Amino acid sequence: MKKVILSLLTLLVFTTLMACGNKISVGGGTYEEDLVTSGYYLDKASLSDATFVETLSNIKEIKKPSSLGKVTLPDLSTIELTVAPIEEVTEADIEAELERERDQETTYKPVTEKRKAKLTDKVIIDFKGFVGGKEFEGGEATDFELVLGSGQFIPGFEDQVVGHNAGSKFSINVKFPDDYKEELAGKNARFDITIKSIEEATKPEVDNNFVVAHTKKNSFNVNEYKEELKERLIKEREFMYNESMVFELSTQLLEKATFEPTEEALAWQFSAIMAMYNEQAQQSGSNLATLIASSGQSVMDVYKQIKEYAPEAIKSEMLIDELKKSYKVSVTDDEVKEWFTMLADAYNYGSQFNYDEYVQQIGFDNLKKSVESEKILIEAAKKCKVVEKKEEE
Repeated sequence: MKKVILSLLTLLVFTTLMACGNKISVGGGTYEEDLVTSGYYLDKASLSDATFVETLSNIKEIKKPSSLGKVTLPDLSTIELTVAPIEEVTEADIEAELERERDQETTYKPVTEKRKAKLTDKVIIDFKGFVGGKEFEGGEATDFELVLGSGQFIPGFEDQVVGHNAGSKFSINVKFPDDYKEELAGKNARFDITIKSIEEATKPEVDNNFVVAHTKKNSFNVNEYKEELKERLIKEREFMYNESMVFELSTQLLEKATFEPTEEALAWQFSAIMAMYNEQAQQSGSNLATLIASSGQSVMDVYKQIKEYAPEAIKSEMLIDELKKSYKVSVTDDEVKEWFTMLADAYNYGSQFNYDEYVQQIGFDNLKKSVESEKILIEAAKKCKVVEKKEEE
């Protein structure tokens, strides 16, 4: 589990927990109240399943304690980071990036002349699949749009559609890969196919108009744009290099450091996880009770799993808090946006959402916190021994 849920308790729950005789009480400071409302101590109360899940469904994240506990870090100079070196950007890389941008703007127009389907065409097809002479679940579709050569279907399927005309009906034989879902893995199949129409792919030409539409640095011709792309690819590779180093260092530190979180810190982490689960459930038009029911587990089982996960989940936060004591960094709003741009380019997130949508989804403070954490880890990595190795090694 990577995310969690929390809620405000009823007066009955407050009273029940106060009666436990432990350090949790609600008569004094507000933080003691927070500890109760975190939901972390619900197993100390006698509640019905319905009340239990209702309580969890209303949890909100409590405030973060000023100290999460004690962290003992290893000597950074003893840590060896193995990362792939930054590869030089070649002319072929630039051409490949241009082709990728053209692919993203591919449009399709109906083929009016009588010709056979070819690779890169989009075909509209009906198909029905059979294994051992019997239809199988999920093996049938109507008006399915398939780009030939896209690799959307299992090997052999798209290649055998190539060469047929619109309106033709035919059968093909294929074999499901061995690593396919169990009921079909490694089995021979027949598909009866009807091509209803063929559409031809059209990509924009790389000319000055294309450049003006894509440039982010006011390039005016193809040569200028290629230089812009080269600079962008260099930055992307530097970004990925740092990402790799940060991942390697954080992984090792989480394994080698010792963590002693306080009870207050665990309650905060639990509440944070529960809050995220509840928010996700609401955004999907569902609720926590439905999510738990769909998992096939009891409310108490889910509660215990999240509670047991909290000590692991909090380690990253504790690690960064500890490193902050030695590595002071600052992050500007422009750096946050630049970091997102690099992330979007490197992982092609731009096709899913833009910067404003991303900020709206995860929150600007959370995004800024991620950038700050990365900068801290990059500074810490300078104390480590970095060994560059090529992937094939």
